[in-house]
Amino acid sequence: MTGVTAISETRPTLPSPSVAIAGIGAGLYAVFLFLSVRMELPAFGHDFYDQVWLALREGRLDLPARVVRLEGHYTPDGTAHFYHGLAPLMTRALLAPVMAIGQVSLAPFSIWLWAVIGSTLYHAAFLQVVPLAVPRARAIVSLLTWFGGPGILLAGSHAFYHEPIGQAYALGGGFVLIWARAVRAGRMSGAALMGLAALAAACVHARPSLAVAFYAGVVLAAGWALRAGGSRRLAPPLVAISILGVGGGGYLALNEARFGAVSATHGSFEKSDIQYGTVFWGLEDEDDLRPRAFIDHGRLHAGRIVPNALVYAALPPAQMIDANISAQLLHASYTLPRTGFTRIEAPVAGLLFLWTGWIVAASAGIAGLRHAAPGQRMLAGATGIGAILILAYATITLRYLLDLWPFLAALALIGLPRLVCRIGTMSRRRAMVLAVATGIGMGLNLQAATDYRQMFREDPASAFAAWDAASCRARARTASLPASRIGEICRDPRVGT
Repeated sequence: MTGVTAISETRPTLPSPSVAIAGIGAGLYAVFLFLSVRMELPAFGHDFYDQVWLALREGRLDLPARVVRLEGHYTPDGTAHFYHGLAPLMTRALLAPVMAIGQVSLAPFSIWLWAVIGSTLYHAAFLQVVPLAVPRARAIVSLLTWFGGPGILLAGSHAFYHEPIGQAYALGGGFVLIWARAVRAGRMSGAALMGLAALAAACVHARPSLAVAFYAGVVLAAGWALRAGGSRRLAPPLVAISILGVGGGGYLALNEARFGAVSATHGSFEKSDIQYGTVFWGLEDEDDLRPRAFIDHGRLHAGRIVPNALVYAALPPAQMIDANISAQLLHASYTLPRTGFTRIEAPVAGLLFLWTGWIVAASAGIAGLRHAAPGQRMLAGATGIGAILILAYATITLRYLLDLWPFLAALALIGLPRLVCRIGTMSRRRAMVLAVATGIGMGLNLQAATDYRQMFREDPASAFAAWDAASCRARARTASLPASRIGEICRDPRVGT
């Protein structure tokens, strides 16, 4: 069965079992985030974007060092800037008319909202291609989407790292769903094209590396629309490209306002006009392994793609202690002399173990690429760009799995119809093995989300420790910052009124 045939046999509905699973999933995400909030040590950066919102209301782009700490990007006089875009402020803009921002952290609600929206959109996209005549398969896909994929990992923590990635997850869900519907319809409409462009433009301010993939996708979609309609349909592609320009231009203007150059997206590990917080505050030295890897080999390096891909695909989970350590040592022995140190952060584990069902579906998609609809291949190619970029980066961590997800989802959209047909003819023993493996993967994914709750806590003995006024001033004096600036650098966080 080809991808085109399978899609034509379905319609985009959410039958009651899928709705029930989605409701349970949304509730579980809320429970996970509630438990994260209730932990004794606060999550690092839990008030970060609330503070950004309050700073912007005052017409400022800098933040108190006590807020941004090691994740700030600093000028030599100690002025602290954030480096993400403005997309996570959408949640604050939504709630500002009804509450005072800054009174309570909005990070848990924001992450919950984007995780639920993202899972809902991907859920709807997957059900586009699973035949209505196989309700059991649709129920399994629903379970895997909500519990065996990225959403539950997002809900594992409300540290500030999760907000932009969570929003990119939701934007990616919309992107993939619009594309899947276009493939089902056999055409890229003008409205769909402009919707894709709007999502890609927003993603620039949430996850720029993933936005590169979505921008490429919009260009491919514009070509698809033009081939179908010719010059008569020139207006939608032109509007779509204009939307991309607005998103990208806004991000570049923000960079210039913060860092003094449109091409500057973050600070350096070396002494410069903008320096990364860990080196600025002496938590790392520029000659340490991690900074040296970035300085000597760049943030992105093609030589990391294959070894990092193997880790992301097949690193044994922490429960397999010896195998996990051996795999990390093997990775280090290969990459260290070639591309420098690559940090592997716990509790990362390979997709084969966490997202087993999706790996099976994506593998079926790879096998079916030759017979897939051209639009399906275009989506896989575009989202593959985002995967390559994160594989070339010098850090491997659990949250970066979400940058691989759109590519995996694009392949799964091709593979799911084929897989459903194949399971129908599979022997009972093979089907049972597949079911058990998928169930174990879902369990490990839930366990990873639980373990992730322990990460990025304001432990006084860690680099994520909270800073009060006294400790901030002491650090500022140690960093030889001007005495006249210390009061401004270490000012109190803002409180909304």
